Amino acid sequence: MASYAQDVKNELARVFDDDAECLRAELLALLTVGTKKIDGRIEFASTNAATARKVIILAKKFFPTIKPEVAAVRMKKLRKDLSYVVRIFLTDALKTFLAEVDSPDFLKRTRYKVAYLRGAFLATGTVNRPEGQYFLNISSRNEATTTFIHTLLEKLEFRCGLYQRRKFFVVWIREADSICDFLGMVGANNAVERFEIARNVKEVRKQVSCIVNLETAALTRSIDAAQRQIADIKLLLARKTRVTKKIRAAMEMRLENPSCTLNELAEKFSIGRDALIYRFGKIRRLAKRYKK
Repeated sequence: MASYAQDVKNELARVFDDDAECLRAELLALLTVGTKKIDGRIEFASTNAATARKVIILAKKFFPTIKPEVAAVRMKKLRKDLSYVVRIFLTDALKTFLAEVDSPDFLKRTRYKVAYLRGAFLATGTVNRPEGQYFLNISSRNEATTTFIHTLLEKLEFRCGLYQRRKFFVVWIREADSICDFLGMVGANNAVERFEIARNVKEVRKQVSCIVNLETAALTRSIDAAQRQIADIKLLLARKTRVTKKIRAAMEMRLENPSCTLNELAEKFSIGRDALIYRFGKIRRLAKRYKK
């Protein structure tokens, strides 16, 4: 069964903008964030087949003479999934294209920024399933690239962080609303719907659990109080303590109804709750004298 992150990538890999410049920005992100240079070529690796296919489609669109090589490699770590590796030789045209990231006019429009972030997420991004902790991140071995992604997110008013994990630099988003906004912005509408449904269910369960815990705690306190009152009453009866009629009536009420709360006793015998509290307080003080 595919993970939530894989479902998101499968959806984004099928999003193709009508604007050619958006597609260029997305391809540039895929080739700068998710590749490494080896022997005069760049290698893009992903466990998501749809993402690898999108890299090939976009590369052929803008560089018709390029013939990407594709290989499926069995990973040795973790779940031993297949990793799809796309190898592209570094031509002069491709080198010029990759250098565009340093241009001052690069991503001058918001939709270009969004397309670039979509490509960056497809390259190395991941997001936790909404039933768990909220966390989305994009990583890169290049600090400058990661810092650039972090700057883009801040310009688009996302609250995000940046940290280093071993050899990687990671940009992260932790707020549920921000994660939903990001996924919706880059075009993963089905993933957003699933995220919202899971989050609502999670919030309802949390509220129900809180209410149940409060009621359980209140019931436990009531039972403990009733047990203490019964113990005090039995002590007074054993010592044959002389008490007023009202105190005697309260003692009898509690012995006859050991599981009732104060509110239930007050309602059952048409007595004010404050009056019952006073009487049981009097019983408590009398019992303490004997205990001392």
